[in-house]
Amino acid sequence: MVRVTRLTAALFICLFVAATGCTTKRGGLAGRFVKPGEPAINLGDPIKPSDRDLEHYTKQLRALQSKATTKSSLLPTIEGRDPVLAETLFRLKVFETAEGHRQVAAAYRDAGVTDYAFKHYQRALQLESCDSLAYEGLAQLWRDWLMPDIGLGDAYRAIGCRPASASAYNTLGTVLQRLGQTTEAKRAFARAVELDPRAAFALNNLCYIALRVGNGHEAQQSCERALAEDPALVTARLNLALARAMQGDVAGAERQLLDYADVATGQFNVGLLRMSMGRYAEAVESFDAVVAERPQSRTARMRAKQARARLVEERKPNADR
Repeated sequence: MVRVTRLTAALFICLFVAATGCTTKRGGLAGRFVKPGEPAINLGDPIKPSDRDLEHYTKQLRALQSKATTKSSLLPTIEGRDPVLAETLFRLKVFETAEGHRQVAAAYRDAGVTDYAFKHYQRALQLESCDSLAYEGLAQLWRDWLMPDIGLGDAYRAIGCRPASASAYNTLGTVLQRLGQTTEAKRAFARAVELDPRAAFALNNLCYIALRVGNGHEAQQSCERALAEDPALVTARLNLALARAMQGDVAGAERQLLDYADVATGQFNVGLLRMSMGRYAEAVESFDAVVAERPQSRTARMRAKQARARLVEERKPNADR
């Protein structure tokens, strides 16, 4: 059990590294996660129409666009990187719709500007009072702001507005999981799969829950189903590697980690796996390979140093420890 726990912790670190790009470029699903922040609107206050705010913002945005050298504001950078966002904002100015606000909110979420995302989801609900996707968006924001208890109501409202939505049940599951209600979360993910057997996101979440409780076989089955539906689902590939390691197939886990991404990311995650198993000499080899590939990676250098220190400690005579 101790070994399984150590493996689980190590590979969950791998998931974090791959998703956030700590050592290399960002993983494929990184944009789905919202950066922590504080909501700009208190849900305890009445929701006020935001027409004037949007009009004022649009005017500012157009003014910034006309200044090619402006670099002090985040907004023109976002718009320059995402022309779809700029176009959607313009369409909202001409003809305001709930769908348009949801699209803008999603773009701001991906960019990490969560206060603007929050405002646009709220505005979507003003225009369409039972907008399931807008409620999902709000629930996800509260979840990622580490206030899932507030987001739980929005998650249930999303289901109430669209009872046959696999996406809504998946969102509910993620909120319940953040609240520590694992059994209820698993039930929500299973319901999402019932509604849509091809829902790779829900299958991957079922895999993750199985990993958390140490059921490697069940996790492998769910992850393999997720990857059959979406071979590009990065977190499912990482979860599958952990499932294999849990069941004793360490070589298969390492192949999984090396195959899914670039050399540096794969070697870094393999190094973490080897560290968790006490294979420090091999871990050093992995981290050194990352440094050779990406000399600027401070994290890889730090991990290599830690692995070497553990290796020296391991080789000391027992009397000296």
